[in-house]
Amino acid sequence: MGSRVPSVTSVDPGVDSAIGLERLTPRQVEVLRLVARGMTNAQVADELFLSRRTVHAHLRDIFRKLKVSHRSAATRWAVQHGLV
Repeated sequence: MGSRVPSVTSVDPGVDSAIGLERLTPRQVEVLRLVARGMTNAQVADELFLSRRTVHAHLRDIFRKLKVSHRSAATRWAVQHGLV
């Protein structure tokens, strides 16, 4: 298991997994998966041929849609919902 983020058994209150995932665009899902795997914004940008600013904008929208306030919470959400 090594570098994998540990699984958390409960979902954040107020976050419905189906609604959260449905609201993400395919590109946002890609960004979230890479971030959840531990990539920096710069690494995600390089991987997806995007600017760092675009990655930042995607993350801002992902946080809003998933009702989380930071990267680690989004990563936890991704792990809980099988995106990584």
